[in-house]
Amino acid sequence: MLFLGGDELHNFATQEQGLRSICEKAGWTFFSAHDARYITAPLVASTDLMMIERWSGGGVLGWVPGPIQIQGATDDNYMSPELENIVVENVVNRGMGFLSIHCTIWALGNEKFLDLLGIRPIIHGPLQTVHLHNFNPDHPISRGMKPFDLAIDENFGVEITGNGVVPLYETFGLSDKRQDYGGWAHEKGKGRVAGLLAGHLHFAFESPQYCELFRRAAWWALNRDIPPQS
Repeated sequence: MLFLGGDELHNFATQEQGLRSICEKAGWTFFSAHDARYITAPLVASTDLMMIERWSGGGVLGWVPGPIQIQGATDDNYMSPELENIVVENVVNRGMGFLSIHCTIWALGNEKFLDLLGIRPIIHGPLQTVHLHNFNPDHPISRGMKPFDLAIDENFGVEITGNGVVPLYETFGLSDKRQDYGGWAHEKGKGRVAGLLAGHLHFAFESPQYCELFRRAAWWALNRDIPPQS
């Protein structure tokens, strides 16, 4: 499993810890990167499931190529046309699973990538309590899930545009009163794609219910039966 996450607005350590726990409990080897320059074609070609939580306009904080850094964030060339093509080709032609998390939908200008996701992004409102509800009873990722709240998050939304894209659940922002699709899934070529839109702050990765959605989405994107929660 390969995770690329963290930027100037999103905490890589929180994301990495939560997703690593889910993957390692399933017995999977988990690799993570904070810098898109290390996501090479051979690395992606060896990956069964790729997960991204980045937005295309954000620089990466942390590692820099030299001893002195002038700017606060380093441009690691995410989402470059090269990376876009690598991800799309591995999902569509090789059957790699892909999980889009939170701000990854904000990839304006990357039309091939948005076509892979099967959605168009809707920008979030203020930080607020987000209510997850109306879970799709017919999809393995969402079947049997009960409504729950995330204490504080950004309520991104999506417009579903791709053929065969299935909504998984809806969200409601308690402050801005906006109703959105909060998750979706579909098959694209030989691969499977799922999206989950919460995750701006640590509350999502500390929620047992939301981590269960991550667990199910990962198994489903791998095109495997989802085992019972342990």
